[in-house]
Amino acid sequence: KYMRTPMNVKIGDIEVIPVSDGEAPPVDPSWPFPKVASEGWKRHPYALDSNGLHRSNFGGIVVRIGNSTVLVDTGLGHHPPKRYGAPPAELPASLKSVGLAPSDITMVVFTHLHYDHIGWSLSEDFKLPFFPNAEYVASQIDWDYWESNKDPSRSEHSDTFKSGFAPLMDHGVLELVEGDRQLIPGMKTLATPGHTPGHISLLLESNGENGIITGDIFHSAAQFAEPEWSHRADVDPTMGIETRKRLLERLLPGMTIASGHLEHRHNIGTVEIIEGRRYWRGFDGI
Repeated sequence: KYMRTPMNVKIGDIEVIPVSDGEAPPVDPSWPFPKVASEGWKRHPYALDSNGLHRSNFGGIVVRIGNSTVLVDTGLGHHPPKRYGAPPAELPASLKSVGLAPSDITMVVFTHLHYDHIGWSLSEDFKLPFFPNAEYVASQIDWDYWESNKDPSRSEHSDTFKSGFAPLMDHGVLELVEGDRQLIPGMKTLATPGHTPGHISLLLESNGENGIITGDIFHSAAQFAEPEWSHRADVDPTMGIETRKRLLERLLPGMTIASGHLEHRHNIGTVEIIEGRRYWRGFDGI
């Protein structure tokens, strides 16, 4: 059903291509998932690396639909919080490796506004949009949340939002959306709150085939089988669990799923149901 080449997946006439801004250092899974006991990971060794560590990709997804070239999420960027030190900053090279320059992107869509998803919004001097020909789209609810956020435990996110994202509004290139909204034919938003209040996913449809870009609903392949597992960055873990369970009910076997934080070039795949449980199956060789 799915036509695959070494660098893409087809959903009908839609082309979906993974790109990456690099990878975070591997960590013990108890850091991103502090409430998950070590015994739980023994049921899902495929979700960790050979050293039993959790890996996280700063992944973006390019979607080609008709004359539109859309980039979903822009990674950590060139000025992340100081604790990261020198960032990987691989997105420009990753785009180039699939034949794209920043000027080729016609729309940038953000699933949410955490600092590891808005990193390349602006040029390195913060004076201009990094993607000069693109319309930028983000959630109105997320914008309102981060613009007014006073929680000191989330200051890295709100500070990066104010310096590295909010100026897009002054440039007149940012559109804020709410609810389920068609952005272009074949792509529409789906409200999937929990990780952040305004988190959105993107539904793709072409020629009777369907796909979804899930943003940070999933941080680990194990969460497809364990939707109750919450990442430490979830703003509302209870709502995040509800969203994950509800979404899993509509992720039918064979539906294409793109999930940015999973391993680069294995982060587009599908769900299989085995003995009543859902499991992630990444496409190999993307």
